[in-house]
Amino acid sequence: MKEAGSPVLLTGSLNLCEGMLRSASSKPDSSQDPFLTPHEEAVDWQFAFERSEVMRGFQQELLLSIGHELRNPLSSQMGSLQLVLSNLCESPEEEREYIRGAKEAVLRLIQLLEEYTRLARHDLPIQPLQPQPTLLYPLLQDVHSLTRLQAKDQGIRYDWPALGAWAHATELQGSELQGSDLPPLSETLRVWADPHGLLQALLGVCRWGIRTLRYGSMILEVHPSLEGQLCLEWSLEGRCHIPIEPGVSAAWRVSERLLSQMGGHLELCESGLYRVGIRVLLRTA
Repeated sequence: MKEAGSPVLLTGSLNLCEGMLRSASSKPDSSQDPFLTPHEEAVDWQFAFERSEVMRGFQQELLLSIGHELRNPLSSQMGSLQLVLSNLCESPEEEREYIRGAKEAVLRLIQLLEEYTRLARHDLPIQPLQPQPTLLYPLLQDVHSLTRLQAKDQGIRYDWPALGAWAHATELQGSELQGSDLPPLSETLRVWADPHGLLQALLGVCRWGIRTLRYGSMILEVHPSLEGQLCLEWSLEGRCHIPIEPGVSAAWRVSERLLSQMGGHLELCESGLYRVGIRVLLRTA
């Protein structure tokens, strides 16, 4: 039994397919085609997957570091409060001192937790990059805040003189900053970059540097390079894991490609057992 109206439906479907084929084969009005070829789309999806995997690994490491950072102070304060509850204090004044200290410690931990909760909510989309004039100083502050705990867990001195007084006042700094002949970075300096892409690229660079060091220091300095360029240079001094092969690291590869797509560049300027130099070039806006 033939289905009623099926020839009409078949003809309409054929006409629709022909129209879609004609639209796909015609040239777009704009010089920049918003649609990608199948090959380009596959490559972009692969890169998007690599970016998401790198960020997932970084977030796992950050959560582990935060948990470790919170656990020890809380355990210490629980011990102090237990003394009060067990009536082991010699006087009411000593009890109040323990309680006051516990309250201050808890408030500091709450502030720390709120700060890392804010940082953990960073929206890092994986859509194509959209470079624009981007303030570098606050972005570097976030990079420092998101990576300093991993450095502290490995006993690495994490000095960023480019951030000036802010780095001195940062919690968990762990050491005095080394002196630098260069002035602190201007808070109004802008670079040409996608904010999300640059944040992920610099997180990847720092993550690779921290993993490369067995122990020692990782110092960031910022200085002008060629005309229209800015150089971020990390100096890693101490004992390094060998062989030093950044190309095998997914974090390094993703950072390198992100920076390249924004007109920047990532390279090792020095490589050895006791010293490694990482250089990032950015376009100024």
